Amino acid sequence: MGKIVGIIMALMVACPLAGQDKKLSPEKWREFEAQKVAFFTQEMNLSPEEAAVFWPLYNEMQKKLSEQGDKIRKCSRDTDIKTLTEEQAAARIKEIHAAEKAIQEIKEEYYAKLIKAVSAKKVWLMMEAEHKFRHKLWKKVVEDVHPKPKNDR
Repeated sequence: MGKIVGIIMALMVACPLAGQDKKLSPEKWREFEAQKVAFFTQEMNLSPEEAAVFWPLYNEMQKKLSEQGDKIRKCSRDTDIKTLTEEQAAARIKEIHAAEKAIQEIKEEYYAKLIKAVSAKKVWLMMEAEHKFRHKLWKKVVEDVHPKPKNDR
């Protein structure tokens, strides 16, 4: 198990994700997804049978969540506060609230499906793995943007 963690961490360090405005190349995206699968599979201690059921459901959920997140980002990105009217602001708030509500509904639906597929404890471990993975990714991005000075002593 320790070797797997080491390999995953090495891959994470090798994967340049620092450019926030840059899109990942298809190759880097596949590498990132492979790291995520390996990390989650280990953190959740998924058997091959569980993984075969878990990953299609999880990926389907993530796709739907991403679509709602895109709606929120688009709404925010397409808004010029200087020219925004009260009516437009109210409409944007309503759109964002609807997308946030949809996100909660998607999670409720898929968490129930995942619990049936792999158990509530594994879904809890998935939630923790998501948090840990985002934290490690964020830490990697920060380190890439602000590298620590090397001590030459």
